[in-house]
Amino acid sequence: MILNSLSLCYHNKLILAPMVRVGTLPMRLLALDYGADIVYCEELIDLKMIQCKRVVNEVLSTVDFVAPDDRVVFRTCEREQ
Repeated sequence: MILNSLSLCYHNKLILAPMVRVGTLPMRLLALDYGADIVYCEELIDLKMIQCKRVVNEVLSTVDFVAPDDRVVFRTCEREQ
C-alpha cells in the first residue's frame, strides 16, 4: 500500500474518538500514554476558533486558544503531534 507522506493511515491503528466533554487534553494525553495511536478532540466550531486568541501557556507547556471572555476553547501540546 503506497501512501502520501501527508496522509493519515488508519490501518492497524488504535484510535480514540471521544464523546462530548471527554476529549480534553488530559484525556487525550492519557489515551496516548496507554497506547492510542491517534486521538481526536471534541468538535470545534470554526466561528469560535476564529474569534480566539492563540496563547502560549509557558506554565503548562501548551498552546491555548482563548475566547474573548477568557475561556479556553481548545488546548493542545507538542506531545499530540
